[in-house]
Amino acid sequence: MLALLALALVGVSFAALVWGVVLPKSRAELRVHEIDAYGYGGSAPVTAERQGLTARAIAQRLGEIIGNRLGTEGDSKIRREILAAGMYTLTPRALVGYQVLAAAAGLVYGLLADVIPNLSGPFIDSAVLAVIGWLIPITWVRRTGRQRLDKIDRVLPDVIDLVVVSVEAGQGFAQAMNTAAERTGGALGEELRLTLQEQRFGLPMDRALENLNMRADTPNMRTFVRAVVQGERLGVSIGQIMRNVAHEMRLRRRQAAEERAQKTTVKILFPLVFLILPALFIVVLAPALLGLGDLVGG
Repeated sequence: MLALLALALVGVSFAALVWGVVLPKSRAELRVHEIDAYGYGGSAPVTAERQGLTARAIAQRLGEIIGNRLGTEGDSKIRREILAAGMYTLTPRALVGYQVLAAAAGLVYGLLADVIPNLSGPFIDSAVLAVIGWLIPITWVRRTGRQRLDKIDRVLPDVIDLVVVSVEAGQGFAQAMNTAAERTGGALGEELRLTLQEQRFGLPMDRALENLNMRADTPNMRTFVRAVVQGERLGVSIGQIMRNVAHEMRLRRRQAAEERAQKTTVKILFPLVFLILPALFIVVLAPALLGLGDLVGG
């Protein structure tokens, strides 16, 4: 009875939360329809949010409610992680809303099913699953961003070589960047095309490169942006600067590979001691011990 009562309370609270999300939007649409009666209605495109209440709309509204209650101190950090993952249409408030929805789903599932049977009742299960659900969206965004930045860092020296060749062939820096963006795929190509699009819209090249550094904040990208900005301000040859930067990046990549290779011996020690050697001892020594036991018994 206590579990059923808790489940009913959770369902009522979740329904009230959804109603609180839907009600302001319904009132706003009612006001818009009242304006339409006076002949001032516009022909707005029919989107998925207008056709029905989507998960993104609910998450956005929940994130705005929680953000207004708790403040916006963590929005800038979350925005950097979202930009690093390449999810430009996702807002920090929507990500918080997805965390709330995932936590609520884990809470309800923990109350309905005894997922972890060794714990005392479904309440601890629901609490554990709620915490896991809260961490899943932000963990997925961080993991995606980390993998994307690693790919950008690995491809950047080759792109710089292409920029150097284009500049030495007589192209300007912006045109060389355009050539590199057209011939580069993946995450780095997307970032370069976005940077060039900002520059075409009137943003200075140094500001566009700083925005690029903010979206893809890696050691190689910081070196590249700093070198280009300083070269433009001091009037130094971009080709020679880029050649030195590419050489430095390759040295850094080689040092990182050597560092990972040196750490391999330490990392392999634990599976060797706890997994491989015990199995080897069992296979090698077990027959001898069994034979010795038969001799002693005989």
